[in-house]
Amino acid sequence: MRYLNKTERQPAMLYLHPWEIDPHEPRISASWLSSFRQYNNLDSTETKCRQLLDDFSWAPMEEVLSRKVV
Repeated sequence: MRYLNKTERQPAMLYLHPWEIDPHEPRISASWLSSFRQYNNLDSTETKCRQLLDDFSWAPMEEVLSRKVV
């Protein structure tokens, strides 16, 4: 994101699935690999999101897309 913003002067988009925000989301029965991909590091998502909110500026997509790119 920092590279896109500073070097290419482009915005970046971040998307999270709702289940990625709640570490207490009910667990589904799945293979070891699927469970690992689904649930590994969920407990650190909040900290990472807070850091992103502090490190970057944010705006609604409509506003970002309406800006002229120079």
